Amino acid sequence: MGYQLRNSADSDTEQVLSFLAGCLAGLAIGGALGLLLAPHRGDITRRKLSRRAGETRDQAIQAVEELMERREKGKRDGDEAANS
Repeated sequence: MGYQLRNSADSDTEQVLSFLAGCLAGLAIGGALGLLLAPHRGDITRRKLSRRAGETRDQAIQAVEELMERREKGKRDGDEAANS
């Protein structure tokens, strides 16, 4: 049997259910492959993820603090220029 066009009579519900079934199948296959092909044991992976999340959090905090310092400096420079 060759290529067939879908009938326009297919309901939207059937299309949505097909899409969701494909998503669930992809999720199951991806999860299984992730478990089979993981480079480290679970506890090592969790430790690495936790460390990397902490580093990312620290970088974000540092970036926000630097931005706040620059804003404050800009406000002070603007106030000094207005008072001159």
